[in-house]
Amino acid sequence: MAEKIKYLSIIDKFNQMLNKFNQIEKNPRDYGTGMLLYPSEVHLIESIGKNPGINVTELAKIHGISKAAISQKLQKLEEKELIQRFKDNCNEKAVLLKLKIKGEVAFKGHENFHSTMDAVLIRKINDLPSEYMETFERLIDEINMYADSFLFS
Repeated sequence: MAEKIKYLSIIDKFNQMLNKFNQIEKNPRDYGTGMLLYPSEVHLIESIGKNPGINVTELAKIHGISKAAISQKLQKLEEKELIQRFKDNCNEKAVLLKLKIKGEVAFKGHENFHSTMDAVLIRKINDLPSEYMETFERLIDEINMYADSFLFS
């Protein structure tokens, strides 16, 4: 029984951590543009910034959502003057995407946010003995595969 309580305690702590990161992901932030952007918006900006000229179909595939849902989100980003759609010279049907100046600012601001946030985690992980790091990485991989079994089954 004590063993089961120990495991339940670990699972509770893990769930608390997930809930905190989920809350972080729900809160809009200003990434230097003077406007609040939701994580779903800034992650689209990130994908476009890393892949200038990406088309809507590829963007939908990266984010695992429909082209219709992506188009709605892109419309909002266009209205905020963060992105620009343009036609492919080789394929009249293809709509390509690039960042506008405000989009570039948000993209760089988001990168800075992550480099600051990630630096703390990197320091903490680097403080672990190497055998703990390997175990930790293996555990994360196992948890990811476990989550995938619910998402993709």
